[in-house]
Amino acid sequence: MIKLIPEPYRYSLDAGTVNLMKGFSISFPEIWKDEIDDFMDFAHKLSLRSEKVSLNEINVIADETVEYEGYYIKISDNRISVRASSKTGCFYAMQSLKQLTLAYSMRIPCFTIEDKPRFSFRAFMLDVGRYFYSVSDVKKFIDLIALHKLNFLHLHLTEDQGWRVEIKKYPFLTQKSSKRSHTNFNARPHGGFYTQDDVKEIVAYAHKKHIKVIPEIDMPGHMQAALHAYPELGCFARKLPVATHWGIKHDILCGGKDEVLAFVKDVIDEITELFPDGLIHIGGDEAPKTRWQICPRCQAKIKELGLKNENELQGHFLSEVGKYISSKGYTAIMWNEDEISGKSNSDIIWMAWNVPKENHANILNEMKNGRYVINGLSEPNYLDLPYAQNTLERIYSESADFIEKNDRMIGLEAFLWTEFVPNMDNAFFKTFPRLGAFAEKAWSEEKKLDYKTFLEKIPSYEELLKMHGVTRFASVKRANPSKLLGFFEKLWWERRQLCWHGLHNLVDNAKVKKKYSEKKKKDKDR
Repeated sequence: MIKLIPEPYRYSLDAGTVNLMKGFSISFPEIWKDEIDDFMDFAHKLSLRSEKVSLNEINVIADETVEYEGYYIKISDNRISVRASSKTGCFYAMQSLKQLTLAYSMRIPCFTIEDKPRFSFRAFMLDVGRYFYSVSDVKKFIDLIALHKLNFLHLHLTEDQGWRVEIKKYPFLTQKSSKRSHTNFNARPHGGFYTQDDVKEIVAYAHKKHIKVIPEIDMPGHMQAALHAYPELGCFARKLPVATHWGIKHDILCGGKDEVLAFVKDVIDEITELFPDGLIHIGGDEAPKTRWQICPRCQAKIKELGLKNENELQGHFLSEVGKYISSKGYTAIMWNEDEISGKSNSDIIWMAWNVPKENHANILNEMKNGRYVINGLSEPNYLDLPYAQNTLERIYSESADFIEKNDRMIGLEAFLWTEFVPNMDNAFFKTFPRLGAFAEKAWSEEKKLDYKTFLEKIPSYEELLKMHGVTRFASVKRANPSKLLGFFEKLWWERRQLCWHGLHNLVDNAKVKKKYSEKKKKDKDR
């Protein structure tokens, strides 16, 4: 066993150790200085001495034969040789060396390691729409996901409960839509947003850690915060508050107004200037059509385009947004929604979060027709869900190929939704050690995965987390709760239903339908 998470592609154990407590010298290509500095900062925290000349040598060498994200480490008596073909490969090699140094108390056994990732897309999503997480909090998560060799940070920037990114053409999105009067069981107001300079700082920091950043502007649903600032973007220009509670909202962007598409394009114009990594998530989930069904403009648009229903109108809307994103040299991602399957352009990547077994054939068919898919299944990839529901063992053991092996399945994503995760302490507890299990599944070959071996690595992994500022994490026992504890945990989790405005939706929908049906009748009588 080698004490590395994620498990490397191939390794062998040789005789001897390298004792870094005696100090070390290090040589490397100057263009890789930032990657080496990351390791050196860690070494200094362990009080390891770096010297120009030392008995122990670390030699970092550029080698074009190594795969782009891969690396090669050979540890022999008094020498550690590292080879990589890219800055990214070098960075991942140094993350492994950090972990080995701590795991073996600075006396590293002589290993030969050849490593490379299984999937090219290995992502973590932080929902900052419900609860705002500061720039420093986001940077802390960037440090931690880099440690796990994940290479994408997905920021869920807009929600019914808050709009978190500055759009200069629409200043009310942050002046008004970034604040809600209170949150669920908390009577205190909550708010916050990232200025464009904040975003640039976050993106630059992520790039130093070899992480690309995916912004999400969720549409046409999950837009009540935006509708609070700009009511005319909805079907009936209703005055709405920024949502205070969890749950699906029925007021969404109007699908029949041309000015709504113009608004979305304006937002995308500024988003592409802030996020240069070529991917934009446009949501597409949980968009009830109760307003569209009685909206004259939506119904006229359906007739104009020769569509069958409101779901096809959503597919058209998202396809138009996807085309605009493509025209700017970017690729759109959206959640898979079974009700609009096949209606959006096949060059939009699907993030599969809600795929009952009976719909697996549909996902396979989409991939056969050219669509790329990301495994983002809520079970087991949602880290905010109770440990009783997504246990550590379940996250580790469920196959990444949830349907079947396919080249169009490009990777995995783990998610931390934050409606019930209000601060970093809670976020850490929800995320770790589950992110370690997820990262190993995303990086390591399936045949290398062994849950029992993974558990044996947990003690040293916990020390690594502490060294990187994780103040709270679940024990293995807590992350795999007993049936009794699991029952009470799920019971506590389901208190969220008390925050869902289901009854309010029914009453509000009835009022809207009555009001605008009467208005339509009066207009017709005239």
